[in-house]
Amino acid sequence: MVSALDSTRLWSMQTTLRIMKDEEAKTSQQGRSDGAASSILAQYGIDASEDDGSDTSTYTLADYLTGTKTSDSEETSEKTVSDDIESVSFMKGLKAKLEEMKGTPSTKAQAEAMLAALDAGTLTVTDAQKGQAITAWDAEAKDATANTAATTDISEWSSYLRDHLSRESGGKYALNADGSYTDKATGHSASFGMIGDHYYYLSWPTGS
Repeated sequence: MVSALDSTRLWSMQTTLRIMKDEEAKTSQQGRSDGAASSILAQYGIDASEDDGSDTSTYTLADYLTGTKTSDSEETSEKTVSDDIESVSFMKGLKAKLEEMKGTPSTKAQAEAMLAALDAGTLTVTDAQKGQAITAWDAEAKDATANTAATTDISEWSSYLRDHLSRESGGKYALNADGSYTDKATGHSASFGMIGDHYYYLSWPTGS
């Protein structure tokens, strides 16, 4: 029987493959191949040739966060979320996504941990492609106070994840019991996924 942790690992690796293929497609005219993506996914026993790029064969990052396929109407709704991480729209979209995750057994514990961190003011959201990071805030709270994003190094997601996520001795990205990753620099729990139609890296103190 496949455990919830095994399922989360599989979804995670499939979404990593999708990202790396997307990035490599953008630079295909410069002679880059998809060998890097295939070699990394091979560490997890996933045959890259099995991914035909269709919606039915590969989970997207939104699928990883919610644990379910999204309908066309839900995807359209998600795209109304601003990609400005300092905006009220983004913060509302973030909280809505975390609340959504609570409804799926494989992501429930992780969602509850992130919501607790959001409430405590210890949930950090990073947009590596824009070079920004911000402490998330509850835009729906009566005493809500907006935070300002800090500048970080700009990076493509495949490189960012390789640099920031801890690995097991065999080279696989290490997963915690709740399905979250571990940030190498801080030891905090971490998650990677889609809010609206953009990718983000979330981290929070373990046990917060």
